[in-house]
Amino acid sequence: MNKTSAALACCISALMPWASACAEDITWLSADFPPLATFDKDAKDIGYMNLLLKQVQQALPQHRIQEEVLPWPRVLFVAKNGGAYCSAMAAQTPERESYLRFTAPYGYVYPVGLVTRAKDQEQFKRFLNKGGEVRLRDLLEQNDLRAGVAGSRTYGTKLDEMLRPLVQSNARQVVQVSQDNSTKSLITMLQKKRFDYTLAYPGEAVYYDSAITKLHFYPIAENSALLAGRFSCTKGPQTDQTFAELNKLATSFQEDSALTASYERWLPPYLIKPYRQRLASQLNSSTR
Repeated sequence: MNKTSAALACCISALMPWASACAEDITWLSADFPPLATFDKDAKDIGYMNLLLKQVQQALPQHRIQEEVLPWPRVLFVAKNGGAYCSAMAAQTPERESYLRFTAPYGYVYPVGLVTRAKDQEQFKRFLNKGGEVRLRDLLEQNDLRAGVAGSRTYGTKLDEMLRPLVQSNARQVVQVSQDNSTKSLITMLQKKRFDYTLAYPGEAVYYDSAITKLHFYPIAENSALLAGRFSCTKGPQTDQTFAELNKLATSFQEDSALTASYERWLPPYLIKPYRQRLASQLNSSTR
């Protein structure tokens, strides 16, 4: 009997009242994405994603969930080719929905924003709205302030659409960097004044910051809504039971104090209060 047939037989039997729940063998796909997911043995704190997986394994002991850490492009390639795979790291997009199914949100985090040197904040004041968010579209129209961006990274649909024509035309205000660990490279280059700002998550800015340079994070006006984190699994009977249980489990994590503390550990202090306000507003709106 092959794995698919076995999974089908197991799950059919699980529908019977006298049968135990279907146990599945799941490979949990992860990538090194500090500080949210870190696999450095010398790290003092485990990341938000690391803690999330531990809680999933504790909540679903009937399933055999083993983590596999791969480069992010490889994670997507493996998932696209099918198998018994789940993850907590894939953002929901129309393209990925063709081979992954997504649960309700397990949490909300800040999306990618603008990172600059703290001493250069004055240069960006003219681009801030009343809420202190940067109007990136207006900023990108200026060529006196240059952005450093990763050549192989997607920043989300809205930001990618703004950046694409500038990258394709080799515009002066955008410097494209293609290196492994591109965020670390970009922040190092920012600290050395190779350009004026880059795009990153706030936790990345804190993680790679230095006491000498000091960085500042601005939310982007066109991309300010908190980003929903969702579990995803490949489509097929091999993951049916696990996906159904992850979907039920997801909402119980949204206000988990340990997970929230793990995420806030890597936020700059000036973002914690706004984050909590945005999170409360998001959770209130999603329960109406």
